[in-house]
Amino acid sequence: MYFSTKGIIALDIDGTITVSKHFLETPVKNYLNQLIALGWQLVFVTGRTFSFAHPILSHIQGSYFLAVQNGAALYEMPHMRCIKKHYLPIELLGKLGHFFKSCGCGLLVESGKENDDICYYKPEDFSETEMEYIHFRINISPESWMGIHSFEELTIREFAVGKFFASERLALEIAEKIPTSFPIRVTVIRDPFRPGFYLAHLNGWQASKGEALETLMTMHPAGLPVIAAGDDYNDVEMLEKSRVKIVMKNGPAPLRQIADIVAPPVEEQGIIQGLEEAIWKVSSA
Repeated sequence: MYFSTKGIIALDIDGTITVSKHFLETPVKNYLNQLIALGWQLVFVTGRTFSFAHPILSHIQGSYFLAVQNGAALYEMPHMRCIKKHYLPIELLGKLGHFFKSCGCGLLVESGKENDDICYYKPEDFSETEMEYIHFRINISPESWMGIHSFEELTIREFAVGKFFASERLALEIAEKIPTSFPIRVTVIRDPFRPGFYLAHLNGWQASKGEALETLMTMHPAGLPVIAAGDDYNDVEMLEKSRVKIVMKNGPAPLRQIADIVAPPVEEQGIIQGLEEAIWKVSSA
């Protein structure tokens, strides 16, 4: 099925291929379409929901893959066929809700594409300042947002991911306190839409950007070159599975230390230069 593929290129979205919330800059869009036409298999791997990620890729031509919500689900595009998903059982929300209430922090629950991409939250658990930010996210996001009184109201059987927003110190403190008995992995990253604040993803154990890339790699012949590019800590596992690791200059210093290539800032569409260098590396090996 994919035997003509030159290789796999895994790309984070926010802070890596775009600075915009709603569109790809034209030079980047054109370059990525050129790579697909040349036979490279692209997979976009993001923390966004499907509803928020799909529109920004609307001008990508041909076949590609999309892994959303930090690797909770992987789709073959443009057919939107789900290849694999690792969601969390709805029964977990009771314990999670109590835990976050004890921490004085609000929890967002994203249902996932199969459950209509609804973001659930309990307004009473968020401060006035936090609610202002929730309204900002509602205004920039295409998902449906629903305020509820209790997570016990939900009728869905599973959810894609939980998220919370906080300062770096508080986000890391809460992440460290989450009971190890919960079947989740926690990843704290910089909030791409709120400078100075941090966002944590609560995923199932088998859901990560690295796992999504691994799934795609098993669908292709062994030995194909794999290039990955990212700009934050949730990209680490994906980068580690690649032959050539690209980290954007705007990424945190510890991440840049594991890079084979540090690309110019995203504001300069540095991903183009980074990918050009990476492709040269794998082609000359």
